[in-house]
Amino acid sequence: MRKSLCVLFAAALALLSFMGTASAAGGKTEIEVGAVVQHDVSAQALSCGAGNMCAWPVADGSSSRCSWRDADTDWQSGSVTCSWSGSNAVRAVENAGTSTSYARVCLYPGANYSGDIAYYVVRGAEAPNFPNVLIRSHKWVTGNTCW
Repeated sequence: MRKSLCVLFAAALALLSFMGTASAAGGKTEIEVGAVVQHDVSAQALSCGAGNMCAWPVADGSSSRCSWRDADTDWQSGSVTCSWSGSNAVRAVENAGTSTSYARVCLYPGANYSGDIAYYVVRGAEAPNFPNVLIRSHKWVTGNTCW
C-alpha cells in the first residue's frame, strides 16, 4: 500500500511539472503548458519544423499534425485549416518558434483569440500532455501575457 501511494504521488508530481503555472488577470486565466525540450533520445519527441507552432490530436504526436508559421484567428477557416480542430481536442503542442522577439505562443478555445482561458507554451518548449481541450486560434506574443 505504501509503495502504491509513493508511485501515485510521483506520477502526480510528474503530471504537475507539465502543467506549469496559472495566472489570472481581469477575469481571464492563463495556463502555462509544456517544458523546454531537452532532446532526450530515450523519449519520443514531437516533430515540428523550426519556426513553427504545431498541434496534434494525439499526445505522442504520431499523426494528424497541424502546423503554422504565423498566428491564425480561426483554425477551422483561417490561413491554415486544421481539419480535426472542430471535433478533436488538442493533446500535444510544440512551439518551435525561432524568433527571440516572441516569448510564447498563446492558444485560445475561441476564434479571434477569445475565451476565458488561454494556454501558452514558451518558445522552445513542447507539451506532449496538453490539457485535452478544443483550441480554435493562436498567436505569438512578445510580452508575458496572452491578453
